[in-house]
Amino acid sequence: MRILQKAENTVTAAVASAAATGAIPVPFADVPLLVAEQVAMMACIANLFRINIREDGLKTLAAAALGVSGATVIGKTVVSSLFKLIPGPGWLIGGAISGAAAGTITYGIGKAFIELCMAIQAGQLDKEEITTKDGITVFLGYFKDFAKPWKKPGYEHVDNFSGGLDEDKSKGDGDL
Repeated sequence: MRILQKAENTVTAAVASAAATGAIPVPFADVPLLVAEQVAMMACIANLFRINIREDGLKTLAAAALGVSGATVIGKTVVSSLFKLIPGPGWLIGGAISGAAAGTITYGIGKAFIELCMAIQAGQLDKEEITTKDGITVFLGYFKDFAKPWKKPGYEHVDNFSGGLDEDKSKGDGDL
């Protein structure tokens, strides 16, 4: 299986997990779990692209993305958490709002991180720059594009991604 497809599958699984986590009927309980899921998703993607980045670097990128979508995250958290305080129907409404927002943000982070990894592989960005101001700016540009609900899937930012990682020769498909 191609590396890009594996990365896409990782994002899909993380989005489903984030949506389920966001739907937890306990107010404000989902935020630390979501960040952990997003960091784990990025770590898996970085591993697929053979890019070594420390966990604190991944947390920096996740925090930057959450900061850019701060008003949305705060609004979603407050509204959905208020609904979650109402037993029964409030849990359902709050969970639906929170789950949808968590899935959308995780999707944006995952797709943007894939694009960032492809830019590194194409030589458009040095891997040492990932957590610098320039690297975070590039990541946030990708995130803003992918977090838009009308964004068509694709990777038009990276011109020279050769896909030189067609197959991961060191691991079988079942090892990931």
